[in-house]
Amino acid sequence: MPRQTLADVSQAGTAPRPSHPLRALLMAQFFGAFNDNIYKMVVSLLAVQETLKAGAGSATLALVSAVFILPFLLFSGYAGHAADVLSKRTVLVVTKAFEILVMGLACGALLSGRLDYMLSVLFLLATQATFFGPAKYGLLPEILPTRDLVRANGLIEMSTFVAIILGTALGAAMFVLWYKQLAIIGLCLIAVAVAGTGASLRLPSVPPSGARQAFRLNPWGEICRGLRRLAHERVLGLTVLGIAFFWLLAALLQMAVLLFGKEVMGLDDLRVGLLGTFLALGIGAGSLTAGRLSGQKVELGLIPLGALGMGTSTLLLSVSAPSYVLTAIMLVVLGFAGGWFIVPLQAFLQYKSRGEERGLLLATTNFLSMGAVLVASGVLWVCHDLLTWQADRIILLAGLGSCSVPSTCCASYRPLSSAWCAGC
Repeated sequence: MPRQTLADVSQAGTAPRPSHPLRALLMAQFFGAFNDNIYKMVVSLLAVQETLKAGAGSATLALVSAVFILPFLLFSGYAGHAADVLSKRTVLVVTKAFEILVMGLACGALLSGRLDYMLSVLFLLATQATFFGPAKYGLLPEILPTRDLVRANGLIEMSTFVAIILGTALGAAMFVLWYKQLAIIGLCLIAVAVAGTGASLRLPSVPPSGARQAFRLNPWGEICRGLRRLAHERVLGLTVLGIAFFWLLAALLQMAVLLFGKEVMGLDDLRVGLLGTFLALGIGAGSLTAGRLSGQKVELGLIPLGALGMGTSTLLLSVSAPSYVLTAIMLVVLGFAGGWFIVPLQAFLQYKSRGEERGLLLATTNFLSMGAVLVASGVLWVCHDLLTWQADRIILLAGLGSCSVPSTCCASYRPLSSAWCAGC
């Protein structure tokens, strides 16, 4: 399968094993994603229970998603500016230390039992993630040689979704076990935040990128600058749109699968939580495989194949309700295809962006991706509450929308390689 090279690499063979700096970054982001998903799963299950008791449709569940993405829309410009003008290590260490404070507040919110307090803490947790993301991805090209970039992205995505797997599963299990003692969950979250901060302190010192742009009080000023840059770089713009589409589909399915398990399949809280685990397991495995298949190059041919797999498996998922095993298999396949789709896109964006603007473009990507997640919340509300569709019909709609992506990918990236679509 033809490949788009990252650089002229004379060495042959397998890329070296992750270095110490990469291990420290993997640990820091693993603990962060692990914490995020434990807390978000606990709050989501509380929201589902409130939804079912109050007969409020999907509004409360959609609110959880909306609260989590709001900081990305408000503060992504600031996050990109910080990643470009400050040392990315400094940004990472400060944000991880802030996570300890947030988890302390989470402990109090869980102890209170009030959903509004929990949502406020979720907003702060998402703010921390907003600043962590651009610095995390922007640091990779600064601590690793170019030939290791795709493999590193595969490891980052894999470890992130392993954290999602464990966080989602343990969050559901901890909710069932300590439903009447939620403060215990909060204490566990504080301990994980401390471990993640310790890992961030092992990151190597790196200098600022050298960017000299002035700070803008208007957070969307930076985002507008990033959008103008993407508009002038067609390939970069298409790459960012592909990443945003991935998060739209992932967010819609994550919420729809919770309702699918409750309304259509009639599952208990633990098995509903495990459905999200199967999806994350597939994404982790697909991300790692994509990194290995790409080797020292960006394997663009994986993108349409991943999109085709996502569309097909989503359609099959919509009719899998009679069998829990079949549903689990389809979620794993869906996630695996998603890993093939997202890893080459992330690596290509990092490689094609210049060092002094990498934080800006990554922050703009976060902004658009979280905007797509907000759209997913709106789609869920319209379909489930206004049109009174059950979750299986919503999943079917997502699958039909995904089926148009493979041909779009081929048409969009064809200029990069004349034979790129030969095997599609």
